[in-house]
Amino acid sequence: MSEVIETKNEVDKEEVKSRDKKDKIKNVAIAFLTIMLILTFFSNTIMNYSLPQVATSQITDGSITPTIRGTGTVSSEDPYNVTVKETRKISGVAVKEGSHVEIGDVIYYLEDKESTELADAKKTLDELELSYEQALFSGDVPDSVITNVRSGRNTTYDTYQAELKAVQDKYDAAKAADDAAQAAVDYYTNLAASESAENSYNTSTPDYMIAQLQYELVCAQQAGDEEKVQEINKQIAELEKDKSQLSTYGNQQGYSAAKELAAANQAKTKTAQALKDATEEKEELLKSINTEISLCQLRDKITEQKETIAKLEAESTGASVQAPVAGTISSLAKVAGESTSADETIAVIQVDGKDMTTSFSVTNAQAKKLTVGDEARPQNPWQFSEDFKATLTAIRNDKSDPANKKELVFKIESTEVTQGQSISLAIGEKSVQYDMIVPNSAIKTDSNGKFVLIVTSKSSPLGNRYIATRVEVNVVASDDNNTAITAAIDPYEYVITTASSLVKSGDQVRLANDQG
Repeated sequence: MSEVIETKNEVDKEEVKSRDKKDKIKNVAIAFLTIMLILTFFSNTIMNYSLPQVATSQITDGSITPTIRGTGTVSSEDPYNVTVKETRKISGVAVKEGSHVEIGDVIYYLEDKESTELADAKKTLDELELSYEQALFSGDVPDSVITNVRSGRNTTYDTYQAELKAVQDKYDAAKAADDAAQAAVDYYTNLAASESAENSYNTSTPDYMIAQLQYELVCAQQAGDEEKVQEINKQIAELEKDKSQLSTYGNQQGYSAAKELAAANQAKTKTAQALKDATEEKEELLKSINTEISLCQLRDKITEQKETIAKLEAESTGASVQAPVAGTISSLAKVAGESTSADETIAVIQVDGKDMTTSFSVTNAQAKKLTVGDEARPQNPWQFSEDFKATLTAIRNDKSDPANKKELVFKIESTEVTQGQSISLAIGEKSVQYDMIVPNSAIKTDSNGKFVLIVTSKSSPLGNRYIATRVEVNVVASDDNNTAITAAIDPYEYVITTASSLVKSGDQVRLANDQG
C-alpha cells in the first residue's frame, strides 16, 4: 500500500513539472508577442514623426482678382520753386516741410548784410575803373583818342575802314616806288659789273697777243732777222695803242655806269624814307584804332557794371524770404547757417488747388484691363491714413517703349504725401471666376515648369500612408492670395501648401493634423 502511494506521488510530481514547463513556455510566448507589438507600434509612431509634416489645402472653384503694382515718384502739378537772386546766409528757418503758408508768410530769415553778388559787383567796378584810368592816361594814347573815348564817341567801323584804306593806299604806293627804286639800283649794279668784266676781257686780248709777239721778237733777234724784228715791233706798237684805247673806253663806260648807279641809289634813299614814313603812319593808325576800341569796350563795361549794381540793389532781398504763393511746403533745401546761391531753388511750394501725381509703366495687356477712374491703394497702407486716395487719371503710351508698354498716371489726394516722395501703389483688375483655385504657396517651379504636389493616401495594416504626387499645371491667373490653374487633376484634391522640410514627388509625408 505504501508503495502504491509513493508511486502515485511521483506521478503527481511529474505532472506538476510538465504543467509548470508549459506555463513557462506560454508566458514567454505571450511576452514575446507583447514586445513585438509594442516595438511595431512605436516604430510606426517614430517613423511617422520622422516624416516631413505638410499643410494642405483643397482645390476649389472661385474668383481671382489680379493686382497690378508699381512704384513712382510724386510730382506736383506746376510746383512753385522759391528762389533768390543773390547769395545770402540763412539765419533761421520759419517753417517745416508739410507746413501750409499764405502769401507773405516767412519761410527763411536772412542775415542783414550785403549780398556776395552785390559786394563782388562793386569790387569788379572798382577794378574796371582803375584799369580804364591807367590805360587812358598811360602816355601812349593819342590825345584825339582820349578825347573820343571820354566824350563817349563810338567810331563806326566804316570810319575805321576808310582811315585804314587811306593809309594802306599810301603805304602800297610807297612800297611800289621803293621796289622800283631797288630794281633800278640792282640793274645798274649788275650793268656796271657786266661792263667791267667785258672791259677786262677786251683789254686782256691785246696783252695776250703782245706776249706772243714778244716771244717771236726774241726769236727773230736771236736769228738776226732785222726785217722780221721791225715788223714785230710795229705790230706790238699797234697793239699797245689798241690797249690804251680800250682802257680809255672802259674807263668811260665805268664812269657812266657809276653815275647811273649813284642816281638810282639816291632815288632809293628817298623811296625808302617814304616807305618808312608810310609804314609808321599805318602802324600808328592801327595802334590808335585798337587802343580806342579797347578803351571804348572798357568804358562800356564800366557802364554795364554800374547798371548791374543798380539792378542788384533794386532786386536785393530784405531780411527774409517770404512765400509768394499760398500752398504747402513740399521741400526745404536749406537750414540755418547755410548760404543760398543766385537763382538756386531753396524751397518748393505745392500750390493750393494744384494736383499731385505719380506714374509707372505696365504692359499693354495689363493696361487693357484698367479704366480711367479706377482707384488704387497703397501697397503699404499702414503708412497712410484713411483719407489717402489714388485715382487713375490717364493711360498713355510709355515713351521708352511705346509699342509694348503703357504709362499709368494717378492723381494723389493725401495730406501725408509730398513732392518727390516715392510711393508704391496696387490696383486690381476685374474679378474672373475659375474652376480650380489653389493658394499661391501651392505653386512650385523647377526647370520643367510649374507644378503642384497633391496628397494621395494608401491603406496599410498600421493605418493610412500619405504620398506626395507631382502634377504639372498651367497658371491662368493669380492675385495676392490665390492662383487659378488648369491641370489633369480631379477638383477638390488636396495640394501641399507648406512643409517642414523639402518634399519631392513620391515622398511619404505626415499631415499637419495627423498625430500618427
